[in-house]
Amino acid sequence: MPTQDRRETDLRGRPRGRVRHPGTSETARLLTSVLLPNVARGVILRRPLMTRLVTGLDADRRAVAVLREMRERHGDDPLPLRFAGRRAALVLSAEDARRVLRETPEPFSPAGREKSGALSHFEPHGVLVSDQADRPRRRAANEAALVPGQAVHPDGDVLAAQADEEALALALALREDGGDLDWWRFTRSFNAMARRIVFGAFAADDHRTTELLYNLRARANWTYLAPVHHGARTEFLDRVRANVERAEPGSLARRLTAAAPAGDGTDPRPQDQAAHWLFAFDAAAVAAFRSLALLTSLSPGAHEAREEIDTREGLDLPLLRATVRESVRLWPTTLMVLRESTRETAWREEVLEAGTVFLIVSSYFHRDSSRLPYADAFEPGIWLDGRAENEPGILPFSHGPAACAGIDLVPLAVSLFLRALLRGRDPARVDAGGPLPASGLPASLNHFALRFSLST
Repeated sequence: MPTQDRRETDLRGRPRGRVRHPGTSETARLLTSVLLPNVARGVILRRPLMTRLVTGLDADRRAVAVLREMRERHGDDPLPLRFAGRRAALVLSAEDARRVLRETPEPFSPAGREKSGALSHFEPHGVLVSDQADRPRRRAANEAALVPGQAVHPDGDVLAAQADEEALALALALREDGGDLDWWRFTRSFNAMARRIVFGAFAADDHRTTELLYNLRARANWTYLAPVHHGARTEFLDRVRANVERAEPGSLARRLTAAAPAGDGTDPRPQDQAAHWLFAFDAAAVAAFRSLALLTSLSPGAHEAREEIDTREGLDLPLLRATVRESVRLWPTTLMVLRESTRETAWREEVLEAGTVFLIVSSYFHRDSSRLPYADAFEPGIWLDGRAENEPGILPFSHGPAACAGIDLVPLAVSLFLRALLRGRDPARVDAGGPLPASGLPASLNHFALRFSLST
């Protein structure tokens, strides 16, 4: 096995450890089997054609197998790589993944070159790419609006009303025209709900804002390699700012501006924060649509969750929320988590340089059957009995100081939308794939190809 013996000392004067680099053929295999499929399908906005191709090739299962093999060959330490002029390291240990996220933003910054380049297309001042001076107040404002740590949001009644209105309108439209529910129809209604939740009911018909964001995100797939479309970005952020200024009571934008009112010296750039929420709700839509595939599966968990839909009142829907989280565990919407080191970092006997981009491939940890007996099964109970929380590799909403602040709001919103859509109806998957099995779930699930009937 090729190694590089580095005999100089690190910044602390200690002899450097031996960093085990993969050989040329191994590096090529990692690029083609792990990194390129994730980039090809679109990191910021999924590309339908490439998503279908990657799914057909079973690329996610292959990536998990390759990463497991690399860990067996090279050990637990992050595996150093060099590509496109960048120093990178693939995180191979679940405990190391948890460490990287727990020690964010210092020394593992989320505002690396690739992420900053991508988000500059539509939210240049969002909390994820903020510097150390701006991050604390922007993060605090986000948390005041989204309220992580509470399963039911303080404005849950308003949120439920917005979800109910859009879901019931969608169900009525499907009944009137007798059509099936496909991705494009679903996401149009889900996006309307997202705008309602972020700004208020008046924004339900503001399709132009979502269209602009869609186009900007398509450019953001190319991160810093594509020039920013300043005209489209300005129009988008101006529209978002105007919506924030009109934000209704009970909306996320109203809570954001209340947490850091304009002119108090702690401007949280509300248009950028709201832009990020709209972006994040697209991933929530993917998780929701795949949750429909789980709810129509042959798994016992599907039967239990659908019973909750038909019988449980109130806003607290633990099995449905667990279904949403299982959707994101089984088929991550964040394909790779990136962190860039701000200084040298020691890993057991190894030392990696400052400026190294640490790559955490979500599916590798979520679907590793060598660690998780439920890796390829729909097992909502892991979110109710503590197993998921205690497993360091399960990170569907990230972890640590930069974890998704919507970790509780998103499952709540999706569960309320799905209950309103499905209650009193008999959903069935009607595309060529058929219902998911009780076990041995596919490593990839192309949400663009899913289609459901909602008979009463």
